[in-house]
Amino acid sequence: MTVLPSKARAHTRGGTGRVMKLRDWLSLAAIVGSLALIFVITRLGQPERVKPGSPEYHAYIEHYIAECLRNPQPIDKGVSESTSQAEREAACRVSVLQADRLNPDNRPLKH
Repeated sequence: MTVLPSKARAHTRGGTGRVMKLRDWLSLAAIVGSLALIFVITRLGQPERVKPGSPEYHAYIEHYIAECLRNPQPIDKGVSESTSQAEREAACRVSVLQADRLNPDNRPLKH
């Protein structure tokens, strides 16, 4: 049995030797372009959150500190009854700022 040279050449290259055609490149470009467009729409179109240091941010933090003081979450009732208002406020401030630092997506949107 004789092997045709074209088939032998394709076999020695390890595959069929198919080259991407123009239609394949256009399909690939369309897929990559649509993924990039989806990324831009979902990431850059999001509304901006308030930044630390702004008046809105200060009001947001003070609101949650006041809420923490209204609804205390004592770990040990004996200790929480003996704490002063300033100590409770400092503990609430630390708790609120830590929660904000860990999850900045909870900040309110800019108006």
